[in-house]
Amino acid sequence: MSEQVADTDALRAMNEALTEMISYADALRAGASVFAYMLPAEWQGSAFTRFLTTFEAWATSASALADETSQLQAHAEHVLTAYESGIEQLDGLWSTYRAQIGA
Repeated sequence: MSEQVADTDALRAMNEALTEMISYADALRAGASVFAYMLPAEWQGSAFTRFLTTFEAWATSASALADETSQLQAHAEHVLTAYESGIEQLDGLWSTYRAQIGA
């Protein structure tokens, strides 16, 4: 086994946290949307119009956050795969060199 050190556990944990954040943001946005659009039955007028305008701005921002987080998660997953692949390849090379010199 080679002597390189990479903290793939931290990368894996970050990847999992980002995946959970995407799910949470999507669930929050969906739940808030259901709530916001049920209000017209109970709440009307200029206050509701202002609320709805603010909510739609929030929903747009929440969607952007989910999209950006999704892109970051995809990048983190790519980095994790690259690290794991690189370590595996280097471990294989190291084992081959050690076998060739009889160590």
